[in-house]
Amino acid sequence: MSTFDPSSLRKAVAEFSPRRPQKFRDISPAREVIVELRQKRASYRSIAELLTKHCVPISKTAVAAYCHEVLGEIVRPRRRPNRKLPAVISLLKGRNRTKTVPPTDVPNPQPQSAPVNAHPRPRGPRIAQVRMVNP
Repeated sequence: MSTFDPSSLRKAVAEFSPRRPQKFRDISPAREVIVELRQKRASYRSIAELLTKHCVPISKTAVAAYCHEVLGEIVRPRRRPNRKLPAVISLLKGRNRTKTVPPTDVPNPQPQSAPVNAHPRPRGPRIAQVRMVNP
């Protein structure tokens, strides 16, 4: 066994570089083809299918990531579809928009008490309140 030599170890540490696989190594040779296809408005899916047919197996997600990171394409934000309101809430909102004018010739009726459930129930599970249940 050889003796420990700190200078040779420091030299080895200085020359050390981690072996990381290069990102997009498989599709880098096809850069010009991808650029040309994107200029022709080809989708990521069609580019991935074309490259897979020609011996470069790749997914549409990897093609999209390559286009965004390497080619510098703009990432469009995802549009969330509008959430549909339940029918009860949409009816209530519709009522608030129309004004009802009370008749002037009728004397003031007795004030009505506020409805027990003024607000629609929150979303989620309905949990029974045990203290309110009669034994």
